[in-house]
Amino acid sequence: MNFQSDNQSSVFPEIINYLNIVNKNSSPAYGADKVTKLATNMLIELFETKLKVIYVSSGTAANSIALSSICPPYGGIFCSDNAHIGGDECGAPEFFTGGAKLLPVPTINALITERNLTKVINNYGLHGIHEVLPSAISLTQASELGTLYTPEDIHKITHLAKKHNLKSHMDGARFSNACASLNCTPAELTWKNGIDILSLGTTKNGTISCEAIIIFNQGIIDDIERRQKRTGHLWSKNKFIAGQIIKWLEDDNWINAAKKANAQAGTLRFLLNNIKNVTIKYPVDVNMVFASIPKKIQNLLKDKNVKFNPWYGSENLTRFVTSWDTKNSELKEFESIIKNI
Repeated sequence: MNFQSDNQSSVFPEIINYLNIVNKNSSPAYGADKVTKLATNMLIELFETKLKVIYVSSGTAANSIALSSICPPYGGIFCSDNAHIGGDECGAPEFFTGGAKLLPVPTINALITERNLTKVINNYGLHGIHEVLPSAISLTQASELGTLYTPEDIHKITHLAKKHNLKSHMDGARFSNACASLNCTPAELTWKNGIDILSLGTTKNGTISCEAIIIFNQGIIDDIERRQKRTGHLWSKNKFIAGQIIKWLEDDNWINAAKKANAQAGTLRFLLNNIKNVTIKYPVDVNMVFASIPKKIQNLLKDKNVKFNPWYGSENLTRFVTSWDTKNSELKEFESIIKNI
């Protein structure tokens, strides 16, 4: 029973099969092939607008290249005080931007509020060239604690950002899960409510290694391809990344997989909540469950080969993550284990 991370999940069989077909013929390099063009057209249809797509192979690359396109080396990027770009990317955003500074914003359940963002923004502007220039804001959807920004939340924050000449980025590593939970279209969670650029994650939800930078704001596309090349993330055989997107989107695979992962997390939350002295710490909006579990119970679960991760915040905090391929049988087995605790 592996609930450690959706990064460890399997890949859609349709993707494996399709890449075997793609592999049968040679084709133009660096994204000039028919497969990449089809994938891009499918993303345009999904987001219902004109856009630019940059295909990369990791979320760190997607976030860092995206942020470098909207923030200068002397700039500042407002983000959640526990944002992935701040705590889990080894300084890559700062490195790719050439030295931009991450500016943490206090959060409620890992979510930035308009009020808290206003307070932090107001701390800047009195020292001129002696301080970094606030340039961007990055929202994580879903957040590091599995909580969600509604379209209304996003609109309030991006509206405030625009008032202060900030560009808006979204880290969408679990964007599919957010769409599924909120029953919103990708457009409603992005450009329709002010997002300029999105890091669209698919690896956690069924692909091999495929992340897409989606640029909605046409004013920031001029140099992003050179940024991709300069950072070593321009694939010559780009069709093997883009081809994953095609089968990921086809037949609504992406949203159905996310719905399943979310539903399995709901079941897991119910089961964990039935264990004495276990407390669910945050709303379970997507496919992550954060629970405070006494060490003795944690050890009992580990002895039964239940895999999960300890988490930051408190001594007994743990994180359980379900995936598109989490089996009902795994949850049944987990249920039988906790009956004996």
